[in-house]
Amino acid sequence: MLPLLQRRDRATARNVARLWSVVLISNLLGALAVAAVLRFTFAFPEEMRRTFNDISAESVDVRFGLLLLRGIFAGWLLALLVWVLPFAEHARLFVIVGFTWMIGICGFSHVVAGSVEAFFLAFGGTVSWQHAWLGFVAPALIGNVIGGVSLVTAVNHAQVVS
Repeated sequence: MLPLLQRRDRATARNVARLWSVVLISNLLGALAVAAVLRFTFAFPEEMRRTFNDISAESVDVRFGLLLLRGIFAGWLLALLVWVLPFAEHARLFVIVGFTWMIGICGFSHVVAGSVEAFFLAFGGTVSWQHAWLGFVAPALIGNVIGGVSLVTAVNHAQVVS
């Protein structure tokens, strides 16, 4: 976002959008692969896969607006993590684990991590693929973008302006 804040032109906006698109698509393909492995292999016993199903259903069965709000909070925390990480020095692993734990324990919606759950349910027929994409991925993505971009933009712009 910093290059876009410094050079507000179409070429920079296209480059930022292209970078974000490649990263998002790659992460969602990875989430799809993980969900397929969890659903279709015997890497985990059936009892554990039923537990995966129960946990996933709880995470995905949320209204659009609430998922969006939870996504905003997750976006703030992830943006804050990225901003704080350079100052963590030798404690980086603990900072990452702490922020990740906070997102999970608070039930916030992260588009990539939560997509594993949504795709796992869709592979099993528990939810439709339409619900996985429009009922989870879309609101989580919108919320993560709003939360992350708003915090990063505010903090970085304040630094650039001064």
